[in-house]
Amino acid sequence: MPTIDQLDPAQATADADLLPLSQNGSVRHASRAQLLATTQPKLTLSQGLLLGRASSGVGAPEPLMLGANLAMVGNTLTVGTSPLLNEALPIEAFGARGDGMTDDSAALAAAIATGRPVRLSAKTYVVNGQFTIATANTALIGTPGLSSLKRLTQTGNGAWISIQAPNFMADGVIFDANRAAVSQDSWAVLVTSACPQADFHRCAFRNASGATLGSGLVFLASDPAPSTHIVRDCEFSGNTVHGLWVQAVNGMQISDSRAHDNGQYGFCVDYNDPTFYQKARAVQVCGCSAWANTRGIAIGNFNSTNAQPPVWGNANPDAVGIVVSGNSCHDNTAYGIAAAGRALGIHGNMLVNNGTAPGGAGILANVAFSRIANNVVSGASTYGIDCGGSINSDISCNFIDGAVIGLNVGGSIQLRVADNDVQNCAQWAILVANVETDANGLNFGIACANLTLADNWIAMPTVTAGGIQLRDGPNQVSVLRNNFSGGTLGLCLFANTDSVSIEGNRWNLAPRFICNPVARSGMQTVVYPDIADVIMLTAVTSPVQSMISAYQAVCQGQVSFVRLTAGGTGYTHASVAVGGPGTGATASAVISNGVIVGIVVGATGSGYGAIGAALPIVITGDGTGAAAIGYAAPPVPEERALLVRCNTGVAFVRAGSSPIQENWTGADLVVPSNGDVEWRGTWGGWRARGFPH
Repeated sequence: MPTIDQLDPAQATADADLLPLSQNGSVRHASRAQLLATTQPKLTLSQGLLLGRASSGVGAPEPLMLGANLAMVGNTLTVGTSPLLNEALPIEAFGARGDGMTDDSAALAAAIATGRPVRLSAKTYVVNGQFTIATANTALIGTPGLSSLKRLTQTGNGAWISIQAPNFMADGVIFDANRAAVSQDSWAVLVTSACPQADFHRCAFRNASGATLGSGLVFLASDPAPSTHIVRDCEFSGNTVHGLWVQAVNGMQISDSRAHDNGQYGFCVDYNDPTFYQKARAVQVCGCSAWANTRGIAIGNFNSTNAQPPVWGNANPDAVGIVVSGNSCHDNTAYGIAAAGRALGIHGNMLVNNGTAPGGAGILANVAFSRIANNVVSGASTYGIDCGGSINSDISCNFIDGAVIGLNVGGSIQLRVADNDVQNCAQWAILVANVETDANGLNFGIACANLTLADNWIAMPTVTAGGIQLRDGPNQVSVLRNNFSGGTLGLCLFANTDSVSIEGNRWNLAPRFICNPVARSGMQTVVYPDIADVIMLTAVTSPVQSMISAYQAVCQGQVSFVRLTAGGTGYTHASVAVGGPGTGATASAVISNGVIVGIVVGATGSGYGAIGAALPIVITGDGTGAAAIGYAAPPVPEERALLVRCNTGVAFVRAGSSPIQENWTGADLVVPSNGDVEWRGTWGGWRARGFPH
């Protein structure tokens, strides 16, 4: 019998052709039509699908969809531009379901353990805590806004996801801590000090739980070791504590991100090291938005001891060399931006409708050796910019509109406040208290000195709104070349101090003011605006016996301020009694570290004597050595300049004048018509300096 290969070849085949086969041990035949009857004549797929098998086990082929960053171009399957995607492994290859219910923690761990980037589809993968990532070069790549890791359960506190890898990257991943299901106090995503390089791009951090640890993304303290952390185009929302909390790291860039509806701060850069060693350094927060938080952006803190109860001050700053620029913060209840530290640059930010809580502000800046500049602050907060307690800093070129108090710069040392535009403030455009306290009465431990208020534009919206108020005797204040408009001339400046220089200020750009003498308290008195350093007399019927400012006239007989001459030692409490002929004045001592740093006048009383009269002050308490002197209305400040242009002949009385009008003749000074005389404040009175040429 011939073999098959010995048979003649068939010339063609047809459905009726017969083929031999063995069936149950018997030789039988079957036609070609019978053999092909159960096969699919052709494969049919929709455009954009591949043929494969997604189900587990052996079975028929199934159509597969193209994943993220994959596309069909003609007959070619192409990959997106990300080099990581060329190496990425889909988490489904490790058994992940991504149905939002099945625990995919083991699948994610297995995928990460390969050392290859892990690709997440547009699904919700359940990853339960605690989950640790320690594999070097871990990268999670998802579809922004669609790929989600979600926690359903948590074992213990600590972190939901702890990143301990030497470097880590996540792009396009939602980290949902799901506080509705997991209520225990725990970090959400925690970058530990073992990870000096982390890059989060187009990620979201949501719903962390717990009153202490409940922040969306946290970078643990690693300073002084350098780090290169990046957070860009990310979103933080619905977290119980902070959206993003950066502790003491040395190198961090936060850009183009959003934080909203977090229980405390949107973006927080701060760390309380009790040894004052670890600090946040070289951090940038740029181009971000924050809204509906307690604080939008918080940098450092003003607690110089890093312990409770706090001791406010600039010692031991927690944030050094930080830039906060180009951000938009709106509708945060306490502060749009709150910054405390050294070498901070807070500039070019937009702050709108922040600080609606009592004592709130668009910007809170308790800073040292820093610059707060070119910010726009709008809204009816208590303060536009609150810089109380700052030292050696520059507050310039800001635009402030609509606050109750535009700029609060009290209790500060060596501060330059210049070129700001302050508009429509309900009370004061600029407020300067000698000693500053917080809302709970805790003081900042320093008294105001060496303050320059220069070249500011101040618009007073009503006849009750004021320009600049100096309160309780701040030292060495310069009020120079400020332009006031609107309101009333008399409210441009209230200066409760004997230590102020006033030069070149204008109201409605008037170059000088006509201030003819009037009868007041039995004396022919020239009452000049407090901002003026040039006035003109055009109608004088009798010799001038007194020259006082409008505010001195208002305060006559009242205790204006109390000048502390010695702070003493050993005080934990002290009381202050005002002597003199008047009644009703009260004052209190401000104590810091056993030393009295200032006296605050409570009630001004009445009947305390002539303008500038010195009043005895008695300080009692458990310490020793404190001394002070009070003043019935502010005296003429030392070297206060007043140029008087006489459009008519004027005699200035020497004997019996009040304040004293001294001159080189020892007698009355007569200035002829069209003559000028320049007066200078000297020992609480006036001294004629000479006749200008």
